[in-house]
Amino acid sequence: MQNDSNVETVQAEIPAYLQCKPRTYKVTFDKFSDVCELEFTIVIKCTDEMLNEHNEFWSNHKDRLKENNGDIVKVILKMISRDVFYACFGGKTSVGYPPYKWGINTIFDEEGWSKDCFEIIELDFEGYVDGEQFEIKPVMVEEKSNES
Repeated sequence: MQNDSNVETVQAEIPAYLQCKPRTYKVTFDKFSDVCELEFTIVIKCTDEMLNEHNEFWSNHKDRLKENNGDIVKVILKMISRDVFYACFGGKTSVGYPPYKWGINTIFDEEGWSKDCFEIIELDFEGYVDGEQFEIKPVMVEEKSNES
């Protein structure tokens, strides 16, 4: 059978910043915390050059790099870890499923992140904060006089 089609199939071009071997890291929050336990596994799918672009999006990027001895992966993982921590306390405690329209991976929908560069593949979060940890005290408010 002869194929008389003149249609050419064009394959999508992969951007240079994604043409690298993915790297996987496990991140753990202080296991002895009275606040929570947090552990997640993340895949970084982009080059270090792109990680630097992520870092430079926010102010104080040079300070973060210096504080981490120039280790851009450590800088980015710390930034992501903080976002994961707050998102978990906000109720995003599941990984979700591709295309990640919900769940923890939606943190990469925020400004400054490229969602095609990162993927959290495992998430374990246990929060230990309940009403008993809060101290409640009444505050006395002085009433203002209407006399002028």
